[in-house]
Amino acid sequence: MTHPVVVYVPHPGVGDLMWHLPFIRALAEHRCDDAITLLTRRTTQAKLLLADEPHIYTVEYVPYVSGPLCHLRELFLTLKTLRRLQPRSLWILDKISRPAIAARILGIQDVFGFGLGSQRRWVCKPALNPDLKDIHQIDKLTAYFELQQIPVASTEPSLIINPEAINKQQMRFNDKPKPWIMLGVGARNQIRRWPNVFYRNLIERFNGAGTWFVLGGLNEFELVEREIVPHTTNPNVVNISRLNIAEAAALISCCNLFIGNDSGPMNIAAALGIATIGLFGATAPLRYSKHIRPLTSPANNRRMAAITVEEVSDLATRLGVFDKGPDRFL
Repeated sequence: MTHPVVVYVPHPGVGDLMWHLPFIRALAEHRCDDAITLLTRRTTQAKLLLADEPHIYTVEYVPYVSGPLCHLRELFLTLKTLRRLQPRSLWILDKISRPAIAARILGIQDVFGFGLGSQRRWVCKPALNPDLKDIHQIDKLTAYFELQQIPVASTEPSLIINPEAINKQQMRFNDKPKPWIMLGVGARNQIRRWPNVFYRNLIERFNGAGTWFVLGGLNEFELVEREIVPHTTNPNVVNISRLNIAEAAALISCCNLFIGNDSGPMNIAAALGIATIGLFGATAPLRYSKHIRPLTSPANNRRMAAITVEEVSDLATRLGVFDKGPDRFL
């Protein structure tokens, strides 16, 4: 079976996947006859998160190759994948050259990419201006799709979750009082983490109101159980760090508010249209979604600990999540 249009997204994160989703949809709607085949990294967990996305026919994971001769080995693996898929066209949503070289070796004529750096010689015109090489990936995507005259209605990802999966999480926690607040305490690296003691102090500031779901990173169930849950007086603090990413996304969609570090779950919350307080210390705030309410550390102190519990609780209060009592959420 051939896969007419293949889109290659090499960025490794769940958040990266959310940023790319509106552009993948736009490409499928305006340049493709069928849903596209997505090539991406396993760490995006795209097979779970995009299982109900109608614009994607299938997802295939491409390995990240490191060590000696890594570029040559990755080129060989990409060549094998593209030979099997037999695409009519390949769209590389990045400046990486190896997929473009593999496509040219196979005789694929319609190879598109940003055209930055060495990729320029392997892809079809037009290419991005080299002056744009250091801007944020979302801005590169926006500029490239404008160049290709492919309209993108919005940068809101609008992630689609199976209703049965949502209902399962609603029923599982049906006895828990509203509002439901999700805390995303994990992050890709330590400099993106708000201290766990701050999260538990935040819960305490709301005097037992609501249910607080605590979502840690991979293999962090015990950490959350040790550093957050036993230190709060609210009986409705639930450690959900053992949920897989699809289950967590379904539960996030049921919540009234998400508060968390710059991470995959934070981007998922925004992609689901949930009011999202994003905590940005060492990283620049993301503004692709109207649902992200960024809180940043002072310019002279780019540490997560410089964002105070009071700032976060004040913003949560202003968003009105705790207004009007529990009947508001029935």
